[in-house]
Amino acid sequence: MKYDFQGNVTSSVPKTYLSVLAINLVQLGVVALLMLVNWSIKTSKQQLTTTDPAQFAAKNIQFRRKWSLFTIITGLFLTILFAFIQINMFVPNLVLLTAISFIVPVVIVLGAIWLSLTGRQGGGKIRNHQEDRERSKEQPVNEDEYWKLGVIYFNPNDPSFTVEKRYGIGWTINFARPLSWVLLLVIIAIVVISRVLSQ
Repeated sequence: MKYDFQGNVTSSVPKTYLSVLAINLVQLGVVALLMLVNWSIKTSKQQLTTTDPAQFAAKNIQFRRKWSLFTIITGLFLTILFAFIQINMFVPNLVLLTAISFIVPVVIVLGAIWLSLTGRQGGGKIRNHQEDRERSKEQPVNEDEYWKLGVIYFNPNDPSFTVEKRYGIGWTINFARPLSWVLLLVIIAIVVISRVLSQ
């Protein structure tokens, strides 16, 4: 199951269907999780501004498409990584496996950092000093009363399961929706089961 850098076996288990297919099951879990993330990007509530809602909506759609494409590419890279782990069991090449195991996470992290630095939440540009005065005009409605502790969105009147985060980049769930709790438990279950199967 595991090798050291010299190619010596450090962990082995009896050959069973579960031990042979564990990596494939982890792959399926990761793909399912990323599909769920992609779905939440598509269906989350879109915040608009009062000054130029059409332009803000277009930027928001572009922002979502970039993150959706990033999610798809991340899923592809992780699938390739797991495939190389399996191939390495039959055709050992530790140098190639080590290189791919290092390159894939680095590319994913750098891609996420690049996307985060090149655009503000919702698709707005990173502000500069000249735009500071105009920033308040282009901000969407904050709905302060629905943000508990500033980070937990709880709005029983909002049918959305996911909304854009108030701060930073990304999305969060509407904790007032029962299905959102199911969604959260499914994500946690996928992560836990993937972790258990990978050991």
